[in-house]
Amino acid sequence: MNSVIAEKIQDFIDDGIPEAFERDLDLGPVRPPARGNLATVVTGVRRCGKTYRLFQEMRRIVAEGWPLESILYFNFEDERLKPYRPGLLAEVLDTFYAMRPSARRDGAFLFFDEIQEVPEWGAFLRRVVDGTMSTVYVTGSSSRMLSADLASEFRGRAISRELFPMGLSEYARYHGVEVPAGAAGDGAVGSAARAGLRHALPGYLLRGGFIAVQGLPASDAVQLLQEYANRTVALDVIERHGVRNPAAAARFLARCLASSGRELSLNRAAGAFKSAGLAVSRATLSGLLGYYEESYLVFELGEFSRSLSENARSASKVYAVDPGMLTAFSPSAVRDEGQRLETAVFDRLRRGAGGMREGAISRLVVDDGGRHEVDFVVGDALLGGGYRLVQVSVSMAERATREREVAGLRAGMRRLDAAEGWIVTMDEEEEIDVPEGAVHVVPAWRWLLG
Repeated sequence: MNSVIAEKIQDFIDDGIPEAFERDLDLGPVRPPARGNLATVVTGVRRCGKTYRLFQEMRRIVAEGWPLESILYFNFEDERLKPYRPGLLAEVLDTFYAMRPSARRDGAFLFFDEIQEVPEWGAFLRRVVDGTMSTVYVTGSSSRMLSADLASEFRGRAISRELFPMGLSEYARYHGVEVPAGAAGDGAVGSAARAGLRHALPGYLLRGGFIAVQGLPASDAVQLLQEYANRTVALDVIERHGVRNPAAAARFLARCLASSGRELSLNRAAGAFKSAGLAVSRATLSGLLGYYEESYLVFELGEFSRSLSENARSASKVYAVDPGMLTAFSPSAVRDEGQRLETAVFDRLRRGAGGMREGAISRLVVDDGGRHEVDFVVGDALLGGGYRLVQVSVSMAERATREREVAGLRAGMRRLDAAEGWIVTMDEEEEIDVPEGAVHVVPAWRWLLG
């Protein structure tokens, strides 16, 4: 019996299930252990709270009457286990069953944390799902576990969920702010709750939703978020994909995160690196951007298109996984509230698009005698239900801003035959009637809860 494996299992048995802040991500009903159960796979950026979401699920399992002895929790992100070798996963399970024979007989809940780097994890989980009385939960820090890996390794044996850093609703609850049930829609919100949510919004846009940074001084929060991002690049980009220019990978990530909510030209970035003495091709930067997205650090937003043959623009917009990451990598003199608000709006839309296809969130550019832009178009033509058009503007107080944002939505509504559009602001709220339908101006503290 491997002493490290046995020690880790025994430590969990001795310590019990840690307390966990309740996250909003729903993993569905608890499935009693059985052969052939679907596994639940939770992915997301490193340090976003996947482990504690597992602890939250374990507490629910125990609350429903299952014994603690039926639960195995094992975190593979442990240097003592490296280099990972074939057979490690089977050894973990065999050690647990040797320590808890009743779990083999009566059924077990198996929680495998950060499993994606262990050799042959997919084949192992297929055997466990098909051949043991169990309910399996898995986490990993790569979106490949939701796409290529699941398709090839786990073939129809799993359902997937994505976890992100806290959204505004969770951020507010974490800081003791009341979030009324109707606040996310058109429900009435009392003056105290409204004031609390308004007060929480600027802090969320600046600090973001990673739980570990919430109680830190601002400088320490920036340092910790930078460490999170750089560690993710080291493990999930440089090490995993064998990137041969780690300095370029780190510097390009910093540029991407600081550009959140802005267009990012790969040609311009390659030119800037060349001027700084780093010869990096556009193709290399494009590959790095794909790795960052796979690791949930940065997301690229393309233009809306109904045609597979339309060419993508050379400059797409990019968005950080969390507004706090934008803050951490922005120059110290930059205080762009609009950039942070647009990042938060994108992140909210991205949370809701986990089960949607590529292109379900896009930006729209309309040339109809004048050039109009819509920040976000959400929808899937094949699934029906129409498109939702969303603009972001810190304030509509200036006439030129108001006219520009409304004109962009009207052009988008005409193009996509939509009867409604939304403009998310910091604190303004009104209804604007236009010939195409209705434009809803909503405060971000309400819209981000939705």
